[in-house]
Amino acid sequence: MKNQSNGEKIVVTIVLIIIFLVIAYVIYTVFSSNTGFLENNTSNNNTTNENNENNINKDENTDTNNDISTQDVQDNMNVNEDIINNIAKPQVETEIATYTSTLYDRDSNRVDNIGLAISKLNGKIVKKDEEFSFNNTIGPMDESNGFKKAVGFDTNGNKIKMSGGGLCQISSTMYNAVLIANLEVTERHPHSRRVYYVPKDKDATIFYGSLDFKFKNTSGSDIRIDASNTNTDVTIKLIKLEQ
Repeated sequence: MKNQSNGEKIVVTIVLIIIFLVIAYVIYTVFSSNTGFLENNTSNNNTTNENNENNINKDENTDTNNDISTQDVQDNMNVNEDIINNIAKPQVETEIATYTSTLYDRDSNRVDNIGLAISKLNGKIVKKDEEFSFNNTIGPMDESNGFKKAVGFDTNGNKIKMSGGGLCQISSTMYNAVLIANLEVTERHPHSRRVYYVPKDKDATIFYGSLDFKFKNTSGSDIRIDASNTNTDVTIKLIKLEQ
């Protein structure tokens, strides 16, 4: 074999260099493409994960909103049910007793005392099984509380002028109403002498601090006392309140 000339060696070297450069370029191109593919996949995966997290948060918010909405609906249903029950069950008022007595004395002070006591008594609610006290309801029957001196009876049955005179007519009238309603009388005191505005032995005297008229509400329901008076009489009504 003949030795290659210098020119041939140069040509071979150039060809080899070109081949090497082509191979290097191909390798670089392939590597660059794979790197871009990986980056795109990573980006897509991150986006997918973010979307999934957003969807989870939306689901959680939706669940929370559903819980709140359900609670609101339930609360509204309960309120509406209470309203319906109150409308469906109105309070029933039944008169269980009424009694009227004619004024024994129409002295103006006596009439004023009766009117003041009636205003304290009227509308009084006696709860089921509660004990009613006349003295506790009216309070002290002296002039400092607006009551005037009028004719009454002392413990010996003598007529005297006393503060709050005339109130025994109210307590006696109430006593008769309580008897009609068949309620339990827990305290009652007769006058020391006969009074004529109620039947014999159907009176009930009171004196604040010592003598009281009391009864227990054994009707099974609350009772309202409707009390009224005119210049000629006193009326007590007992109204049973049922739901």
